[in-house]
Amino acid sequence: MKVFCSLLVILLSATSCKTYYMTPASLTTQLENIKPEKITDAYDFRLGLTGVLLKNGKNFYNGIDSILVTDKDGKQVKIPVTVHTSLRLTDNTGQSVTVFFDSMFKKDSLIFASKSHFFNLPVKRNINSIKKIETQIN
Repeated sequence: MKVFCSLLVILLSATSCKTYYMTPASLTTQLENIKPEKITDAYDFRLGLTGVLLKNGKNFYNGIDSILVTDKDGKQVKIPVTVHTSLRLTDNTGQSVTVFFDSMFKKDSLIFASKSHFFNLPVKRNINSIKKIETQIN
């Protein structure tokens, strides 16, 4: 029984996700660093032909390859952005939405992003209404 419990603890700790945080000010700063030459808004086959067909061929990628986040102890960590990198945006009312970071951009005080890489599910939030931003890495 002790061996089983030990294996279970090891397995759970090996498969757990680590949560990182970002402030709205930090997100704004990082989105202002989008380089126009790295943006792609065209037929992007990174998600395969099915993804292109479901979105009528258009996928937007902001070109940011890493983001600066903080862990629960306040230590800053730079993590790579992949097609799996998502952010959970929680507003002042407690409602949250999860979006893909690589689809995110900022215009004035609005954040635009997508909930899906396969379907057109846009999200628009005012940066001033966001109180918490989280991401998880396996």
